[in-house]
Amino acid sequence: MEDLFKDYQERLNQLDENIRVAAVKYAVGFYSNKNCSKEEALERGITKAEMHNRKI
Repeated sequence: MEDLFKDYQERLNQLDENIRVAAVKYAVGFYSNKNCSKEEALERGITKAEMHNRKI
């Protein structure tokens, strides 16, 4: 688990393991490349991971 998002552990624990890993990976990218908060980056990462998992 990325330490950057340790404050959001409770939110991440609600996700399936595969989604969680992908979401954190995407969130790190969003947070470092865009001008957004950690929370917004994490939500974007979760959304992207879930869409990718459902092949949307």
